[in-house]
Amino acid sequence: PTVMGAFLGFKKFNLIVILALLTYAFLYGVDVFCVIVPWLSYSVPGVTNIGILTFTTGVSLYCYIFCVVLDPGSVPAGWQPDQEGNLGVQEVKKKGGAPRFCQKCQQFKPPRSHHCRVCQRCVLRMDHHCPYTNNCIGHANYRTFLVFLIYICAALVHTCGLIAAHTVHTLQTSQQQRVIRTGPHGKPVHMEEGSIKHIWLWALLQTIAFAIALPLSVGLLFLLGWHINLTLTNKTTIEYQEGVTALIMAKTADEYTHPYDLGAYQNLHEILGDNVATWMLPPCMLTPGGTRYPTVWDERALGIS
Repeated sequence: PTVMGAFLGFKKFNLIVILALLTYAFLYGVDVFCVIVPWLSYSVPGVTNIGILTFTTGVSLYCYIFCVVLDPGSVPAGWQPDQEGNLGVQEVKKKGGAPRFCQKCQQFKPPRSHHCRVCQRCVLRMDHHCPYTNNCIGHANYRTFLVFLIYICAALVHTCGLIAAHTVHTLQTSQQQRVIRTGPHGKPVHMEEGSIKHIWLWALLQTIAFAIALPLSVGLLFLLGWHINLTLTNKTTIEYQEGVTALIMAKTADEYTHPYDLGAYQNLHEILGDNVATWMLPPCMLTPGGTRYPTVWDERALGIS
């Protein structure tokens, strides 16, 4: 699917999304104009830090907007399950074994798809509905979401490190009563007794930025670790929850086998693409397909494993 063909419109920009974009702007602005420029100026370390921060922030922002405004994966109109079983494993209802059918959308549900009550639609390989993107994370945008998490974590850790290092530098300068530069224009201030009145605004901005960036860093690093684990096992958040339920209901743990777990290496290729060199690059298009996925039984039938 093309990007423009899957554009959901700017109606997705609700209050939460707008606040997220303002947070982007605030943290980047404080980091560059209150920390890097007055402290490191346009020296090699200064330009290097600005370049790295701009790259990680820019890529994560691109991926974030991508996840907000583009289709996470729609069920093709008129999709029908393979009644003869020629296209591999078919998911069926627990009771009766009939093909899964969504009563709300009035259409059959492909494997791994689920109905989102918030978006009021079925989503291919649905992982979860994300309130911070006001959109679902599904087959078409999951790789973009994963790349977003990687780069936003890098940008936030960089932000926390810069602010913390600059704070230490400021305290040392204050103790030694030397000159420190503050603000976007690098105004020199002599750090002597009573000089806090000259730097209180910049100190306040950095404190607020650090108070925002630190918990975000911790939370998103945990989220990134969680989704790396899901990627390596080729599970969605919903499938993980269903698997836990199946284990609890099963008599023994080995009665449940996740059919889409092809091994860590093959799982990475299934989710991130065949070209390893592009795994960390922001996507230019939505992930195609989404109505059929290879399973461990397909590989066993072909004698691969």
